[in-house]
Amino acid sequence: MMNAILPSAEGQSRPLLVCMLPARNAARDLPDYLACVDTFCDAIVALDDGSTDETYDILAAHPSVKILLSNPMREDYRGWDDAANRNRLLEAVESLNPEWLISLDADERIDARDASSIRHFLETDALPGFAYGFRHVPMRNDDEHFIPTYQWVYRLFSHAPGQRFPNQKLHFIPVPTSIPRICWIRTTLRIQHLGGLTPGHRLTRFNKYLEADPLRTWQADYSHLLDMPGVEEIRRWEPRPASVPVLLESEFDDDMTSEQDPGIPAMSAIIISRNNEDTIAASVAAVVQQEMPEPFEVIVVTSGTDRTAEIVRQAFPEVTVVQLPGVVLPGEARNAGLAVARGQFVSFPGSHVELQSGSLAARLRAHRRGYAMVTSIATNGTLTPAGWASYFLDHSEGLPGHKAAEFNGPPAKCSYARLPLLEVGAFPEGVRTGEDTAVNRALVKRGYVAYREPDAMYIHTTRCTTVPRLLRHHFQRGRGVGRLLLADYRRQGRLLNQQVLRTRLLDAVPQRLERMHRSVMLANQEIVAEYERVRPLIALGAIATLAGTWYEIVRPGRGKLSVLLGRPVVNVLLVGGEPGARRLALAQIDEVGGQATMQSLSPELVVPHGNESLSLPAFLETSPGIQGFRHAIGTALRLDSLECVIDPELDTGDRPAPVTRDFPDALSLTGVRDRLVEVVRAGGALNTSRRRSTLSLWGTARVLARLRPFSGDR
Repeated sequence: MMNAILPSAEGQSRPLLVCMLPARNAARDLPDYLACVDTFCDAIVALDDGSTDETYDILAAHPSVKILLSNPMREDYRGWDDAANRNRLLEAVESLNPEWLISLDADERIDARDASSIRHFLETDALPGFAYGFRHVPMRNDDEHFIPTYQWVYRLFSHAPGQRFPNQKLHFIPVPTSIPRICWIRTTLRIQHLGGLTPGHRLTRFNKYLEADPLRTWQADYSHLLDMPGVEEIRRWEPRPASVPVLLESEFDDDMTSEQDPGIPAMSAIIISRNNEDTIAASVAAVVQQEMPEPFEVIVVTSGTDRTAEIVRQAFPEVTVVQLPGVVLPGEARNAGLAVARGQFVSFPGSHVELQSGSLAARLRAHRRGYAMVTSIATNGTLTPAGWASYFLDHSEGLPGHKAAEFNGPPAKCSYARLPLLEVGAFPEGVRTGEDTAVNRALVKRGYVAYREPDAMYIHTTRCTTVPRLLRHHFQRGRGVGRLLLADYRRQGRLLNQQVLRTRLLDAVPQRLERMHRSVMLANQEIVAEYERVRPLIALGAIATLAGTWYEIVRPGRGKLSVLLGRPVVNVLLVGGEPGARRLALAQIDEVGGQATMQSLSPELVVPHGNESLSLPAFLETSPGIQGFRHAIGTALRLDSLECVIDPELDTGDRPAPVTRDFPDALSLTGVRDRLVEVVRAGGALNTSRRRSTLSLWGTARVLARLRPFSGDR
């Protein structure tokens, strides 16, 4: 082990923030990493963990790296001791005597606005003796896109002499043991994680942990590292809103008050309107006239062809109007309002809603108590039989007489804390209905809780004034439910299973009507009387919803049959070359997304063989048959389903080596597709003495169809 104290200026004052970096074979990541860290840290203390690339030289040459440690060079991650490395960094940093320390790995970044907020927070509000948590956000494809899921990581803490991290070898939280758990505070700051950016990145990371933890001592499973997100899961990264405070609101402080800039609103009320010139004035007036203990703003997002925007501008000059061209779907309109909103909390009253006095203030109080979602009580403003039926179908969770309560699941309609809403990627824009349901489900999956506030009341007026309109409206709502169900099974397939058929087809209407009945019985008696009068229409509306759900599920679409009956993502192990010179690649064909990716397998992949584990080259020396490849590689990669194709003549391109550390596509998609076509045309089957496949004729056709766009044979 070596220590190097690099040249630095004499007489420097105590640094505010020092970054600790353990790195191995990180030469590809370091230029962007160092540029990022330089924007908010005063110095870097780094450790090169036995790299075989230029990691040490890059770090030694960078002026911000004040101390550089190193471990002896080694070829792989066996022997990696993360705790020992980070504790060496913690000991070395004492000579710099910083006020604060942050741990940031080479495949992590903090964007410019979050970096600026960190610096300002440490200079003004951060408390010594505490550790602060960040949201760890997985980026995908590039540094402008992410998938809306995260975990909490605690990386920032105040420095004190003699600190030590836990001695757990891998997967520990890098907070010194001297800082008690009660002093760990969550923030709204974010870390961008690039470790899973591309399929190659994900495979590299997966193999790293297989080498370091082959017996799964420190984590039971690493298969999630290979997950390939669908196109619809990926969201664009949004810069940090300037008005968002660094510290999260307390979940238990009932008396918390806002200490924001007086000019920044606590809540943004966003009214979505499409051709609502007859009702928009009353809706906006009800919001503008709300009495609030803190500042709030009103935003109206309009689309369509009527005079709605003009009416709002003339009657309410203090209201922000966002006028979208043409007719847009609800998710796009909501996101357009969210993009200009400045409030810490956002509400979407709707153009057919009139808020009752005190409604916004009641929502704000509930949000201030720590609830990310707050729903309310609706009263009916459409007094026809069809209007009453639609009211009960849409609002049975919040009827007059219902008490305050936390929800065990997602609510139907609610207001939001803005930051969690941005974390899940805001609202999906390609759907006509169900955009709020999708967001509410995503928030609940991430642990956020919804709360019903009885003092937040509004009158809802629906267009379902007649029975035909009632049926049409709830058929469309059912289609939204169907799209959400398809999204749930987008990756795993086999939607038409026994449980779905029972709960979403046979029992759907009876169970919905039963839940509604129980909810109505807890409401005021006058509501119960109206409910009894329109129960037949309610049943018709529920049936229309069911019909819309199954219409959306069974109507034709790309890859739909695979989602319903099979597997939308086909994993194929491609084995090229003769025994003794095999080349392996994993192809993943996504029928729904229309994507095909391929990545070479690392020679460092640990493969189970009998009662032992072998490296991939050692496993190949055992001359496994096709089922041996399928079982062992499938187990090593943690894939539920893996097909295998062995063909010595599969195109391996010009690369003499099977893989490199950055895992380029050593096998070309074009060559694979063309070779399979030749085989099928020549004999109609792959199963010959030299060529074997576990793919059925139908499976081969699926692979060829998905690989077609990558071939010159059209």
